[in-house]
Amino acid sequence: MKPGRIRRLIQDNVDDISTHCEKISGGFDKDTIHKFRVAVKTLRSFLRLLSTGKDEPVAKLPRKFKRLYEVAGAIRDAQLEIERLTTDNISLPVYLKKLENDIERQKTEWDNYYSKKVIRKLRKRLDNLDYTELSTEVAASFFNERIASVAKASAGKAPTNVQLHSMRKKLKDLVYGAKLLKKEWKGAYKEIALVPIKKIEVLATDIGEFNDARLIFEHLSSFSSPRLEAEEINTISAICSREQAHLKKRKKAVLSELRLATQPMPASA
Repeated sequence: MKPGRIRRLIQDNVDDISTHCEKISGGFDKDTIHKFRVAVKTLRSFLRLLSTGKDEPVAKLPRKFKRLYEVAGAIRDAQLEIERLTTDNISLPVYLKKLENDIERQKTEWDNYYSKKVIRKLRKRLDNLDYTELSTEVAASFFNERIASVAKASAGKAPTNVQLHSMRKKLKDLVYGAKLLKKEWKGAYKEIALVPIKKIEVLATDIGEFNDARLIFEHLSSFSSPRLEAEEINTISAICSREQAHLKKRKKAVLSELRLATQPMPASA
């Protein structure tokens, strides 16, 4: 891929990010927040691909922009947690009020950090980079190295939840990278034809769902408030007891799938 094409792809990505940011400020819609975060993850995946084989990353995202990404994630996590609890008809009035307050606090944080200047700084930083031509071999190495890294990490007897989440990030890098290559660079996409992208995408989703359930469990198990009444305390206790056993089984299944999906690739891959 020629440097000019790399620059245009990144510019298009930043345009998408800018559009989603403006829409988020208009209403904090969870689907818009999701699109913003996917656009950022796609950008980060591409920058990591460009950094393959280099001693230093080709670029680091500006601090304020990274903070925007974190705030958007916190808002969406709380939104999804409320959605899951209400869909399951679980009565937790005090805890749900706490989540609503968290969302309002994070919205204020977003308003404090977001401005068009933040996006301009991101655009300027990426526009000023001296991109070099990217070969199909380097693109293939990006995939093989990440698969090998996940395989090594998952081979341990008891990967922590944090390690599992880190593995998922690498898998999502592969998913976003593959989608980019399929759309924009057919030659490189052929080089990764044997990488089981569909299986990896399903697995990344499974790990994400496990992580979401784990976070709800951790949030509930550590939650306390003087306004909690006996009924809500008992409901939280029952949920935590059920989820603890369920999460243990789910993690075991996910790790088993992960080890199968990251078997050594054939040399031609």
